[in-house]
Amino acid sequence: NGEIMEVDPQLPHNQCGNKGEDGDVGPNAAALFRRRHGGLIWRVGADLRVDPVTTATAALYFQRFFLAQKEGEFDATRVAMASVWLASKVREDGMKLRDIVNSFLALEGTEGATNRILQMETYWLLRDELVLHEQALLRTMAFDVEPTPAYAFLLETAYLLHCEAGERGVVALAWTLLNDAFCCEICALTPPARLAMACLLLAVELGRRTPELRREAERVNVQLDALCREPRLEDFLGLGPNSGGEDIEDVCRELLAMYGMDREHSSLCRLDPEDF
Repeated sequence: NGEIMEVDPQLPHNQCGNKGEDGDVGPNAAALFRRRHGGLIWRVGADLRVDPVTTATAALYFQRFFLAQKEGEFDATRVAMASVWLASKVREDGMKLRDIVNSFLALEGTEGATNRILQMETYWLLRDELVLHEQALLRTMAFDVEPTPAYAFLLETAYLLHCEAGERGVVALAWTLLNDAFCCEICALTPPARLAMACLLLAVELGRRTPELRREAERVNVQLDALCREPRLEDFLGLGPNSGGEDIEDVCRELLAMYGMDREHSSLCRLDPEDF
């Protein structure tokens, strides 16, 4: 309806809905922080029916920002808002800031947020603050705002391996794995093509252990083996021991570790595959 839900722009850091941020302790604290806010960005993208590449780009901005900045120095929710806003501009999706703010507040479940309307003066204060966060985001990324090409690489590789089209196949599983990869720092530390390849290979391996996907996964695995036997093609695909194969294995391990962490922390924002 175009109205803005109320939020106090004068709240100090870590009091604007960063639930659990101060409570994350132990060796997984940083990973939990990234997973929680990355998941929130994906939920906002699903709520606003944003193109997945735009949402992934926003999550990538967020992860890159907090690789360079300390968590406590910036309000993470507002950095996430600024990331979605900036990604929508870069991708020319035309999202309105007020819709982004509404979605974040509603999905975070701030007490009473859905029943309060933000006064125009307060909204402009919030908007000015988000502009400052966007500027900090741009400076931290050295104004490198290229959208992620990982999804294009995934589809190209799937075509090369003759994967089946459909919403329940190996490619759909790889797509979901790639979505989740943007909820942790590996999306910012791994080249997009290698990240996409790792998600597809992991999807094949998981598919071989799943009755519904086993037939397709085994066929894709045979096709992959055949390609790797071609001279120099294994290195071209980045699967050779001297061309990044070990890096791909590390990405797969990181993704599996993230899912293991999810099982230990059931309060994390989890993605619903039906949203994508």
